[in-house]
Amino acid sequence: MSEEPRSYAEDAITPRYRSSAAARMVNIPVATLRVWERRYQVVGPSQSPSGQRLYSSQDVRRLVLIKQLVNRGHGIGMLARMDTASLQDLVNEADQTDSMLKGGKDALAPRAHTGDASAIEARIPVLLVGKDADVRWSNPLQEVEGVEIIKVVDGQPASELSLRGVHADIVLADLPALHMETVDWLVRLQRAVGARQIIVVYGFANSQVTGALHARGAILHRSPVPAAILTQAMMDAVRGWRSVARGLRAVPDPAPVPRFNAASLADLIMAMPRIACECPQHLAHLVTLLGQFESYSADCESREPADVALHAYLYRVAGHARALMEEALVTLAQAEGVTLPSRQATA
Repeated sequence: MSEEPRSYAEDAITPRYRSSAAARMVNIPVATLRVWERRYQVVGPSQSPSGQRLYSSQDVRRLVLIKQLVNRGHGIGMLARMDTASLQDLVNEADQTDSMLKGGKDALAPRAHTGDASAIEARIPVLLVGKDADVRWSNPLQEVEGVEIIKVVDGQPASELSLRGVHADIVLADLPALHMETVDWLVRLQRAVGARQIIVVYGFANSQVTGALHARGAILHRSPVPAAILTQAMMDAVRGWRSVARGLRAVPDPAPVPRFNAASLADLIMAMPRIACECPQHLAHLVTLLGQFESYSADCESREPADVALHAYLYRVAGHARALMEEALVTLAQAEGVTLPSRQATA
């Protein structure tokens, strides 16, 4: 008797893909996938009787959404805590924003206190945090076209419960004093709204606390701080991540898979003795260095949530540069009549 066909839902949750296959579909290194699992528990793959991790189509879809959002600058730690439906909503929102940017809509023309920030391209949703933050910063922020204060919460830890469904690019906190528990609370607020940047104006804090915030990528200003300086810091942060986002869109993804491994690269160089200069050796050295930097950037993409989009960009650029150098080596080998090694399979 033949088995009844499984429903779409049953098929979607059936474990079937090994780590290497899942990583290829998501376009991330296997090492990155394992770091995401170990450090952030982004998915919970099943295991085969032999101990192989197995991923379902549903797992792969979740990983694809996370990769898309990471490339847009969202922190992996925040994304790992979201369910798949929320990740899809965030992707849809980002796609709508990209469409607006490409269509030239909603362009900003910053007015007062913006210096050379005319490159800012779209609305900047801001979450204001602190008992008096609204009083101190609403008017100065309204002078910068495009900045939108989407919500104001007081300095109480319970205020994070009111942030369901709220999205902000920047958390601006104005607090009289900072403590270690304040650091964790601000990070939770950042995760709750999916913010890319925390900016803190504070009265008093010890070096341990300020160091912990700096380590999390926060921008700190000791109170009192002029409005012009604060708004400029905000514009600089926005310009930075949008510049990287434009760079990501300009570089094709993915880069070609490596053409050579260390052994085949060495064999190829040894097979080209007729070239008097050392160009093949120099090219091989460049291929090796670029491949190493490509792997390094992929690792940084997982380890440095605050700069994940920057490292995703560098990972792509390094991959394409490595592929160009490999193509140059192939051209030299063909010119010399050298038989090329077979293309290396990636794990």
